[in-house]
Amino acid sequence: MDNSKSKSVYIGNIPFDHTEEQVLEIARSVGPVLDLKLLFDSMTGKSKGYAFVRYSDHETAASAVRNLNNLTIGNRSLKCSFSNDNSSFNDNSSVDKLPALPFGVQLFPNQTPPQAISNALSSLDQHSALQLMREARQMSQSNPTLMKKLLDQCPQLAYALVETSLLLNITTPELIKLCVNSKQVELESLTPDHVQLLKHVDSLKEQDLESLTDDQKSIIRKMKEEISKGTYGTI
Repeated sequence: MDNSKSKSVYIGNIPFDHTEEQVLEIARSVGPVLDLKLLFDSMTGKSKGYAFVRYSDHETAASAVRNLNNLTIGNRSLKCSFSNDNSSFNDNSSVDKLPALPFGVQLFPNQTPPQAISNALSSLDQHSALQLMREARQMSQSNPTLMKKLLDQCPQLAYALVETSLLLNITTPELIKLCVNSKQVELESLTPDHVQLLKHVDSLKEQDLESLTDDQKSIIRKMKEEISKGTYGTI
């Protein structure tokens, strides 16, 4: 294999609980990343523990191979090497494929979809309802791209999850309305200090968080996630 011009690398032995955003931070530690695909099992939605990363030039990719190979993350040592397989970056990658979904229920005459969903949820016991919410949360954290695609294609599932959260008192109608009606914050409306703080948070690497508590790490990672999604505008 000729690696003299390769801009893509393979990263393996990634901790299974790492999200795509966490892997992206690792990949970015050596330079700008053009694209990254963390592979997930299409049936379970869980990480397969390896990813493909594409950099802007061969030199950055070579730096990744040198610096990320055998890098210790948790109790694992990453494996990093050149990859000439760019098929993982295609739009039809398995990471974007939804598993087979169960058939829906038959609607009775004059019954609306929300009524059918409410009837179905009324038969769930609390344990089953909590398990449903846990699995939805796990998938949202481990594979947000696939979860978004699932909810986009199955809006009835989004409705069911919201109603389940209300039944379990996990949220309130007021919070749901706030989320549905929320608008993106315009960067111009933020003070210069806020903008500077967001830029500083966005520049933090995973190793910069080692001295923080778990709660502080969680807050920083959440902020970085919101920044990457453009919640605060383009910084």
